[in-house]
Amino acid sequence: MNRKVWIISGPAGVGKSTTARWLAQSMEKSAYVSGDDISHMAVSGRERPWESERANDLVWKNIVALTDNFLEAGYDVVVDWVAFWQDVKRYTSHWIEQGIEVRYVILWADQDVHVQRDQRRPSEAQMGERVLILRNEFRSSGAPERYYLDNTVGELNRTIQQLQENERFMLKHLHHSESDT
Repeated sequence: MNRKVWIISGPAGVGKSTTARWLAQSMEKSAYVSGDDISHMAVSGRERPWESERANDLVWKNIVALTDNFLEAGYDVVVDWVAFWQDVKRYTSHWIEQGIEVRYVILWADQDVHVQRDQRRPSEAQMGERVLILRNEFRSSGAPERYYLDNTVGELNRTIQQLQENERFMLKHLHHSESDT
C-alpha cells in the first residue's frame, strides 16, 4: 500500500493543528509532524522562520527528514506547518517521484471568523496582526485556488473527510519552477 503525506497549511489560527491531529488520529498508522515544534527545537540562537530563509529551510529539512523516516517505517504522515506554495513545490517532489501520494491543503476561513479564532486562543498563542499578514502572504503566494479549503463553517469531521477523499488536494509531479494549475 502506498504511503501518503498530507501537508496541512494556512495562516496562524485557522485550525491547522487541530485538523492535522484529528486527521492523523483517523488513520491506522500515522505520524504527526509539527513544523512549530521543529522550529522551537533550536534553543539558543533561534531565528524565526518567517524572518529568516535559513531558519525556514532548516525547519523544512527537518520536516523532510522526519517524514522520510516515518514513511520508511510504514507510516502515513501529516505535516502541520505554515507551508507556502514555493516551499511545497521545492520539498515534496522527491516523494511524488517515489510514488508517494502527497496532498496539500491551505485551510482558509472568512477573515472575521479567522480573527475571532485567534482571539480565542490562549494569550501566549495569539498571533494578532500576524494573522492578517499571513492571509495576505498566502493570497500572493501563487498557490492554485484548488488547494484552498474553506473551514469557516462546518464540522471538523467533514473537513477530515474532504482531505481524505477529494483528489483536488493531490499534488502532481512538480518541478521547482513550474506552477500547478
